[in-house]
Amino acid sequence: EKTEVIESVVDGQQSLFSDDELAQLQDSNVSITEVIEKQTKQVVRHRKAKSSGQRTAFLDGLPQVDKTIHLTNTDCPKCHEQMKKIGNHLYSREVRLKPAELYCVNLYQESYKCNDCDEDGKDMIISSQMPQSLLPHSYVSSSVLAKVAEYKFALALPFHRQVKLWQAVGLPISGRQLATNIITVSQTYLKPLYERLTQLMQGENVIQMDETPFKVIDEAKNTSYFWATKTTSEFSRHQMVIFHYRNTRSGKVIGDIIGQGYPGFIMCDGYGGYSNRLYPNARFGSCLVHIRREFIRITKLLSKKQLKYSKALHAVKLLGAVFHKENELVYQTEKEKRQQRITHVKPLLDSFYQYLGSITSPQGRLCAAIKNALKLRTRV
Repeated sequence: EKTEVIESVVDGQQSLFSDDELAQLQDSNVSITEVIEKQTKQVVRHRKAKSSGQRTAFLDGLPQVDKTIHLTNTDCPKCHEQMKKIGNHLYSREVRLKPAELYCVNLYQESYKCNDCDEDGKDMIISSQMPQSLLPHSYVSSSVLAKVAEYKFALALPFHRQVKLWQAVGLPISGRQLATNIITVSQTYLKPLYERLTQLMQGENVIQMDETPFKVIDEAKNTSYFWATKTTSEFSRHQMVIFHYRNTRSGKVIGDIIGQGYPGFIMCDGYGGYSNRLYPNARFGSCLVHIRREFIRITKLLSKKQLKYSKALHAVKLLGAVFHKENELVYQTEKEKRQQRITHVKPLLDSFYQYLGSITSPQGRLCAAIKNALKLRTRV
């Protein structure tokens, strides 16, 4: 008797043949066997492979200190005779922190006198040029104040809480002294630097500008703002980013930062403060990233099924083509870039706005996103 095995079928999947069809296929001398193959899912977690050599390279790059843990008793525990050392091996390696310590640097000024010269009966004496103290008549050095500033502004550690750290290493100082020193350094050195950078920013033909809310505990208003100005990555005299703190979002801040009569281009979002009514000499350009952001926010609220028919998603894709083509442009000068944009990018941007115009009766968030994009079209 022969046995014919039909191709295996995965568990849960119907057979290719019904029971009646199997009966018709069966021969008197052949028995048909259908094999059901069960498949089980197996979850396998793969650990990220460690980069070989990174740990050793890091440790080798540090200053090395060799320390041997000696055997306290070198007598043989069995015969009590003196044992002979046969070697040692590297047992482990670890990074250790050297505690901070204060030390006093005494700066001496050298003076030399010429025995062969004199000026009007006065000795010719030349002294070495001494470095300028960060804070005259203060024993707190730049290295200490740099660490104070790091704790305060990078780690958000208030001055009154830093006092315990500094007193622990032996520096007798109060929170008020720390604050006073930092303020003095800021006014003496950083404020002139900030003013100079702002002056250079005002001389640029094109700048990018934006503002973001920031909570300040001691301010009377609930929300303050960091205003950021940045030069473009191409065709700028200087590569700069400057942050300006103000406790208001008023459009008047723009004039305070870049000048009331600034004549260049300001790339910005659709905030009303960027207004030709307030700044008639300036020319404002729209940021396509801000325009696209409103449509992206809509897509994040949709399910996968809704995304298939989403007008917001299609708008995002049309703008995506604009960004992609922009990155492919080849040019050397500003004039060449402008011509390349007109030839290759403008048609894609026109397609985006034509699509928005074809959407009938948009509602809710989509309506708001379209209105925002159309309002800023003249600045694109």
